[in-house]
Amino acid sequence: MSDLERLTALRDRLEAVLNDAQTTPRDLSTVSREYRMTLAAIADLAPAAKGSPRDEIAARRAKRGAS
Repeated sequence: MSDLERLTALRDRLEAVLNDAQTTPRDLSTVSREYRMTLAAIADLAPAAKGSPRDEIAARRAKRGAS
């Protein structure tokens, strides 16, 4: 099983806990934090969408606030 598959399985499990009515508010904050961290890790491992070099330059300019 790959890291991406493990993280996806973890994401699914965390979503189940978040959607469970019996999850306490205290646990909800902890699970929410872990969920956000898991989503970020998945985004880092997921293959990047291919775009044109022009799109890449535009994204970099937007990120740094250039017009």
